[in-house]
Amino acid sequence: MQLRNLALPLLLATLTVSGGLACKKSTKGPKKDDGSRTAAQLMNESSALMKRGKWEEGRRLLRVIEEQLPGSAEFPEAKLSLGDSFFFQGSSTFPEALVEYQSFLNYFPRHEKRDLAMYHVALCHYAAIENAERDQAETRKALESFQNLIREVPGSPYVVDAKTKTIQCWRRLAEHELMVGVHYVNSYNFAAAERRLKGLLETYPDYVDRERAYYFLGEAMRRKFVPNEILEQNQKDFLAKVGKEDISKLDKAELEQAKTGIEKLAADEIAKYRQEARSYFQKLVESYPNSEWTARAKDRLLEMGQTHVKEELDS
Repeated sequence: MQLRNLALPLLLATLTVSGGLACKKSTKGPKKDDGSRTAAQLMNESSALMKRGKWEEGRRLLRVIEEQLPGSAEFPEAKLSLGDSFFFQGSSTFPEALVEYQSFLNYFPRHEKRDLAMYHVALCHYAAIENAERDQAETRKALESFQNLIREVPGSPYVVDAKTKTIQCWRRLAEHELMVGVHYVNSYNFAAAERRLKGLLETYPDYVDRERAYYFLGEAMRRKFVPNEILEQNQKDFLAKVGKEDISKLDKAELEQAKTGIEKLAADEIAKYRQEARSYFQKLVESYPNSEWTARAKDRLLEMGQTHVKEELDS
């Protein structure tokens, strides 16, 4: 009887301990792969999961190959599939896809499927391109990535689309430069507008919207005045010529001479700016007779052909 009384608590204690252990074990995450499956089996299971949209579960099996079976024949495919798992999951996971594709290319720079990884890298950047008014860092990255693919794997089936998207990247960059130039004109920063718009026409001759570029470059030159640095340099040159250190040291005749020189310089420079403005308006009228910007350019040419009074009022 005594033995039976002792056995019951002992049995309960044993069941409690084993039950507690079982419960504790069940709260843990998925078990580490026990090595019973081959890399090929893991790849097949992962592919089946991701086809059903179970991206995280599929990636977990790919990580097993990456971490535990790096010497397997399936290792390169697993690395590439990790990138694909993020790429096809959606645009919100493109940054993760970029990391995985770059890792694949670092491991296997000469792999037969490197063109696919390079193409998807470029597409990830391409999808992140901002509108023309925003920063174009992603556009430049996309352009560089597409160009790398075209240069390094010219026979790839992805090259045709890469070339098409390269053109779109150039157009977006050109549009951005134009928008910045227009902003400078509207902000009365005409010297900056001149630099930006001339650079635009030189850098993107095949992609720029020349109608707007000509018009706003004409506007910048029509309204531009002589920069202070040019006037200051003229003053320094005059002081050096008369052997004086400061303008306060000039006598009345020298002051008048300096003033006359500066006025002539300003008049000559402004005349050059206005003539250059006319040339851009004229190019617009001659090259794009049916453009909406042509009518505006004609108005400007008419105004600039009259007295300078109306021109100054418009400026």
